Amino acid sequence: MEKINKVIDFCMKILSMIAAVALGFLLLGICYSTLSRVAFNKPLTNLVEYSTYSLMYVTFFGAPEILKKKGHINLDIITTMISDRANSVLSMIVNIVGALISAVITYYGGLVAIDNFINNIKIMDSMGTPQYLLTATIPIGMFFMTIQFIRNFYGDLKESKNVA
Repeated sequence: MEKINKVIDFCMKILSMIAAVALGFLLLGICYSTLSRVAFNKPLTNLVEYSTYSLMYVTFFGAPEILKKKGHINLDIITTMISDRANSVLSMIVNIVGALISAVITYYGGLVAIDNFINNIKIMDSMGTPQYLLTATIPIGMFFMTIQFIRNFYGDLKESKNVA
């Protein structure tokens, strides 16, 4: 099981690095476009499309690593008012619901991405981008979200035995 966790962690790290690179290119692209518009009166024409596409990668590839680090938003106003035991149960419920929702999105997102690939669907943009390059980010990211929710659930389950 430890080897599987290491592989999963490695894959999630790669996804978060892709997200970071996409965010970096987005930042550089916006800076360059602003500079070229002001200095040369020639902005990048495809920057809006690139920005939109990169946000898909940033969102879905970065989310599993953030979930692993428990960096998502928590409602501290609620969790500070309940007991440690209730907090542990609430956390496990959130992880189960999150895993189920992520699994459903993974499944249907995968169907859409495969359909886009098989039918060679392209986005109606200036570049004719294949749509599966964008829709594939959803099942990939959500697959790792599902796994991480399950891992978080088992981690909370172990902790709840210490709380009880």
